[in-house]
Amino acid sequence: MGSESTKRVPAYRNQSGAAQIARGEMLHALSAVSHTSPTPASTQKFINEAIRASKESSQVKILRTLLEPVHAKEHKVAKRALRTSLREQRKATHQRLDGSHAATEIWNALNPVLQKQDLPRGIAAYEALPGELSISKFATSSKTSETEVWLPVVSSAKGIPLSELPIGFIASGQPTSVGDPARIDPPVSLVLVPAMAVDEDGIRLGQGGGWYDRALAAIKQAQPTALFFAAVPQNTYVNRGLLPAEPHDIHMDGVITEAGWALFYPLAASFLKRTQNVAQARPISTGSPRYRASTSFPTGLYPPRQS
Repeated sequence: MGSESTKRVPAYRNQSGAAQIARGEMLHALSAVSHTSPTPASTQKFINEAIRASKESSQVKILRTLLEPVHAKEHKVAKRALRTSLREQRKATHQRLDGSHAATEIWNALNPVLQKQDLPRGIAAYEALPGELSISKFATSSKTSETEVWLPVVSSAKGIPLSELPIGFIASGQPTSVGDPARIDPPVSLVLVPAMAVDEDGIRLGQGGGWYDRALAAIKQAQPTALFFAAVPQNTYVNRGLLPAEPHDIHMDGVITEAGWALFYPLAASFLKRTQNVAQARPISTGSPRYRASTSFPTGLYPPRQS
């Protein structure tokens, strides 16, 4: 599998219309799965918990401002305050939370589409830090199938600032020292991204070093069909509009928690609508072995979320 993926250039890299149709079909497959969806925490509850975990009055003052729209110039300060509070909460958390069941449901739903469309059967995973959502059972079971599991080099980068660490992923089972060759464009169709928090707009709050911002941008460029899911504890999945967004942020397609998983409906619905438009404007040749996509998506697939 590895040698083939390095020799040929997948067609979807050069066929934006076809890639959109294939990605839309992946979202369609997920929407048809019966599953448990986690409920996002309210803004007020999330901020109250963050304030209780904060030890400095200056941090509390900043956190309270998040209940109002955050100006662009205040983004970094607001994010820094949130990270500090969430790290304190994690230190007090001794329970190991597991999202493997949710990740397995997503991967099982995607597999038929990946085989039909000849898309990469690879997963970008991670090794959970204390307080992060664990997906180790899912990653371990995936290795026994015809699936490549790719881990970020940050897993072995102890003591190196994230801002200085080159981006890259190494196939699980290979040596993982920082000096080993790593790929910035792993052949993956599902990217599970650890996060401090994520909101319903798909805005992810990371550790602050910028490593994942750079890594996700590289994957999105190389693998335009890949789906991105933030992996967070249930109490850090929050209502839309809370987390400050910046131009470099890569929006998540969905979220997994210990309680289940969910697509971010407005984003998915918007993408499917664009997919239908692309399919009507640029029909794909049926002679192509890739993207034998059905362009018929049910109307009302993503109903408006209840406020």
